[in-house]
Amino acid sequence: MKVEIESYTPRWHGDVIRLASEVFGAGYFDRPSEIATQPGSLVLVCHEDDERLVGFAQGQLLSEGRLRDYLGPRVAEVPAEIAEADAQGALGAIQAVAVLPGRRRRGIGCKLLATLHDALVGLGADKLIITFRRGPSASPVDGLMARLDFEPWTRLPTYWQERCESGAFKCVDRRDRCACEAVFYRKKVF
Repeated sequence: MKVEIESYTPRWHGDVIRLASEVFGAGYFDRPSEIATQPGSLVLVCHEDDERLVGFAQGQLLSEGRLRDYLGPRVAEVPAEIAEADAQGALGAIQAVAVLPGRRRRGIGCKLLATLHDALVGLGADKLIITFRRGPSASPVDGLMARLDFEPWTRLPTYWQERCESGAFKCVDRRDRCACEAVFYRKKVF
């Protein structure tokens, strides 16, 4: 089947929420229409034959000096080139990439990331960061990130812990405690 990537429209609202709930957990990405209308935010959907959603990705061009708000207090060290891009309003942040479990390892995530990457660069990003959840059911991404010229930045075992344990979302990998960590990657575009 042929897959296409396009900008999110409200038509895909329920499908995006269902996929996000399946991949990340209920409540993790439950406001796609609101997120898609925020300044600098992009939500892309990937579908088969204009009918079935098979993936989505979300990112944004951060406003000048907004990296600390985006990351929260858990990230202590920020590389100089990322801090400089943040100060200039030239930092893109990819926040979510989800592909149906049965459709993984077929290039869909790679296409979504490449398309989102190019769109963020088109908005003015010259550095990019991306966060992946690494847990028992998460797909391995190190090879994909290397192919797209991203390099590892840092790992945070407690990045989602507070939200997960407070019930802000119901992580698909949670058993008796939070079992996921965040893995950050970075890329210098120019």
